[in-house]
Amino acid sequence: MVHKIKYFDTNELKPGVFLQDVVNDFLAEKNEKIIAVHPVMEKTLLVHYQE
Repeated sequence: MVHKIKYFDTNELKPGVFLQDVVNDFLAEKNEKIIAVHPVMEKTLLVHYQE
């Protein structure tokens, strides 16, 4: 298994798209492979997962 990190930043989203919605979709896709979710500053998140 490979440990990976996905970076989510609100500045990279299209207008009207919410960070929480994007992260929830990613979490649902990866399901049981999620290790941790860490907020980084005000508008970013890191998600640690396994592949």
